[in-house]
Amino acid sequence: MEESITPRRFAAEFPSDVPRHWLPGNEVISSLLNAYTILVPANEAFYIRTLNTCLPRVADEELRRRCQAFIRQEAQHGVAHKRYWGNLDMQGYAFRGLERAIDHGIFRAMDRVAPLWLRASLVSCVEHINAYLGYEFLSQSILAEADPRLRSLMEWHFAEEIEHRAVAFDLLQAISPGYVVRLLGAVTTASLFYLLMTGVTVWLLAQDRVLWRRSTLRQAVYHLGVGHRMARRTLRHLFNYLRPDFHPTHLAGADALAIRVLAEQEDERPAVVVPMSSRT
Repeated sequence: MEESITPRRFAAEFPSDVPRHWLPGNEVISSLLNAYTILVPANEAFYIRTLNTCLPRVADEELRRRCQAFIRQEAQHGVAHKRYWGNLDMQGYAFRGLERAIDHGIFRAMDRVAPLWLRASLVSCVEHINAYLGYEFLSQSILAEADPRLRSLMEWHFAEEIEHRAVAFDLLQAISPGYVVRLLGAVTTASLFYLLMTGVTVWLLAQDRVLWRRSTLRQAVYHLGVGHRMARRTLRHLFNYLRPDFHPTHLAGADALAIRVLAEQEDERPAVVVPMSSRT
């Protein structure tokens, strides 16, 4: 399917009545995606800095155009998720010091010490992770019962990750196409991504004093195993990335999911997301 990347602004508000556990009866997924929200702004800023540094090395004008549209989408993701931080503050979560430590200790440190080829490889792999997370959450309707404000935020973000999923991979192939480069980036990224997501999720569950409850364990087992089967599906997606013939467009059915979600959000009144003009 022909790629189409449209920068959009998330227009919905986050009133103070959004509940702490906005997926009812599931503190684990609520906390998991709250952790995602906390990590997104620094993570997306790292992507943007990396692509901006790569752009002078890109001769292909079409790839440059795609990278610029990618950057505009990622910038809006960071803005929208950071707006929800005010709700997390009101709900009593302590996370800002941890977020700053992660940003400066990992993402900004990468800018200083990691070669550009490795940073580009990290972004390529994490964009694959974002795309398959989006695919799994959307295709399984995992957030069907979620608070509509947070469901809209997450599904918009997931749909756009699907929409631009090939850009960072194609950029990596343009500036450093070796398989070993992809492998090193994949091992580093997958380890770091799941370590951070798990650590911040556990920190939030501990603050809620539900970390050691049996219901929390049951929710985690359902999400990772018998229900959503995310552990097995994650391994399959990661191994697919390591196939020599891999390309992000191989994620069958993903485009249709993204198109449907984004069209529904743009058609709502008031619109949840608003397409941005090229001058915005």
